[in-house]
Amino acid sequence: MKMNKKACRKYANPGLNFNPGNGLLFLGKMDYIVRTLIKNIGGQRVLLLYFYNREKLTQGFFEPEYTLFQGRDDYIILQQTNGDKQKWREASLDNLKSQNTYFTDKCAFYRKKDEERVTRFCKQSYTDSFNAINSLQEYIMKVRLTERIKKRERKIIERMKLVPPIPRGLNGWIHREIMPHYIFYEYKRGGKPMKGYCTVCRHDVMVSGAKHCIAGKCPRCGKTVTFRASGRKKHIVDRKTVQVLQKVNENELLLRIFKVKNIFNDCRNPDFTVREAARFFTQWSKPGITAMEPYNYSYKDSLLTQWKEGERPHFPKYIYSFECDICGYLYYDNMTEVLTGTPWRYSQLEQFYNIIGETLEVIPYLKTYIKYPAIEYLVKFGLSNLVINIVYNYNYPEILNRNGKNLRETLGVEPDDLPVLQKANVKADEFLLYKELKEKGIRIDEQFLIWYRQRNIFSDEDVLIALKYSTPRKLMRYIDEKYECLKDWKNRNGVLRYSKPSNILADYKDYIEMGNKLEYDFTDSFVLFPKNLPEAHDQASKLIDVKKKKIFNKQIREAYAGLLTRYRFTKNGLTLIPPKNSTEIVNEGHTLHHCVHSYVERVAEGRCVILFIRETANIKKPFYTLEVRDGQVMQIHGERYCAPTPEVKKFLELWERKKLQAVNTLKTA
Repeated sequence: MKMNKKACRKYANPGLNFNPGNGLLFLGKMDYIVRTLIKNIGGQRVLLLYFYNREKLTQGFFEPEYTLFQGRDDYIILQQTNGDKQKWREASLDNLKSQNTYFTDKCAFYRKKDEERVTRFCKQSYTDSFNAINSLQEYIMKVRLTERIKKRERKIIERMKLVPPIPRGLNGWIHREIMPHYIFYEYKRGGKPMKGYCTVCRHDVMVSGAKHCIAGKCPRCGKTVTFRASGRKKHIVDRKTVQVLQKVNENELLLRIFKVKNIFNDCRNPDFTVREAARFFTQWSKPGITAMEPYNYSYKDSLLTQWKEGERPHFPKYIYSFECDICGYLYYDNMTEVLTGTPWRYSQLEQFYNIIGETLEVIPYLKTYIKYPAIEYLVKFGLSNLVINIVYNYNYPEILNRNGKNLRETLGVEPDDLPVLQKANVKADEFLLYKELKEKGIRIDEQFLIWYRQRNIFSDEDVLIALKYSTPRKLMRYIDEKYECLKDWKNRNGVLRYSKPSNILADYKDYIEMGNKLEYDFTDSFVLFPKNLPEAHDQASKLIDVKKKKIFNKQIREAYAGLLTRYRFTKNGLTLIPPKNSTEIVNEGHTLHHCVHSYVERVAEGRCVILFIRETANIKKPFYTLEVRDGQVMQIHGERYCAPTPEVKKFLELWERKKLQAVNTLKTA
């Protein structure tokens, strides 16, 4: 029975007297003197322990500082605070004060009968009274905890009553469509037909020309299989994650995560198991907003149910865990029935899943569709890459118009733009580049967008600057031609300068920028498209150095302190520091024979950050140079554009985790 606080207050101070000559009052090792009573409070027998401050007793103050009301199945403590105020405490006796020792270690009973009264009331096996009462309180706490767990689990049980039955055809669908299939055959020399067993149709078959671990087709059922020689067959374990979407009501869906294992010790009788690992209730609350309730199946001992609220704990966080993985194959045989009548009825989830043809996470798609219903148009139009970026990559800005009534309004483009975007099946960065170029009066087609993707060009700035003076087709042709000529070109240290087309484009963009400042005549195609790009680039860089040094030295010097705080890092004999002035940047480029000295203007204007990697023991000698733009490492070069050594790569990875990620997080916040 729970303690009645109002009734307990009447017994907070019993008005007991103390013999001023009692030796306990002068025992310095004790902080509290304990008196006891047994009263009937609110219809239950209650043991009362009064804790008097020993120092206050010697001063004639006879009011207890703590009063413990101890019942058989409950307890509570009333504390007398400063200013004659009272405070209820639910802590156990030994946890009453936060100190290094237990609270009862500094307490002593005033009389022997006080101690005996406690022992008799608690009915514990301990002869020591404080141990007896602590044991009773521990038992009560366990009972309380059990009741709290049961209360929480009863709510989960009620929630799980809404879970529909598992679809009847699920196991068969998993076996046919999801799990890998094999033909286990008895190998014979000479190319003669061999006896085999197909795990798809579960029949004996005859196969010819089969090779171990090579894909083929079953001659009986026609399904794609992998051939496995019985003599070489080892223990095979196949694991897959499967998702099943079901309707709870018109505004709520349930996503169930199943873990599937197929273990082949006996090819004819594999150990095939399908077990549920997680459930996600996704509810539409109001336009644009969804509420999600995750539950995971626990394998630990439980009281009422094995289902626990929340996602499955995952430690360590960045290592793959099959049990925690919620990305899997989607069971779509029931999709039309499930989504009909719900806010997701036009979500095109099944069509999107069939288009990408691989595993996916369903929850982000369901949430994003409620926020951006226009995803329906994108899927129907075949812009699956754009949908993937919007749903699964949160770094992109909001590029869709939520209120768009059709595809054109949703994307903010004109009708003649749609075929280009569709043919290229643009990604988000390509779509943004297309719109930006169009705003600047530059028209590109699907061939340029595909070229941009295939060449792994990740810098929109390089393209924008290059296209100020060239057409898209001429730029593509020039970059590809130069890459074919220069891809094997090495500097004096034997390092490739142009290992990929984006390196060609980056140098060409630098040449255009420098030439513009040097007032080159880019109307001349000979000047616009130099035959020897490396030589033209390096020559322009030398001509512009003196001018840049004088103009931007002040801005770089002023930004030095802030960059030093954010980026400085020392580890394993290497140190990363920012430049103090433009002179250091120019010297860095000249010493290492690369083009960083052409970046002085961009550094001064804050368009990028240049950092130096130096050997700690020789901090003044240039070693490697690093460019950071938009929170990402864009390039790193040593002498004559040499690639970083394994030691420098390891150092850079540590710096990105320790420093760069922290700076990006701070900017985002």
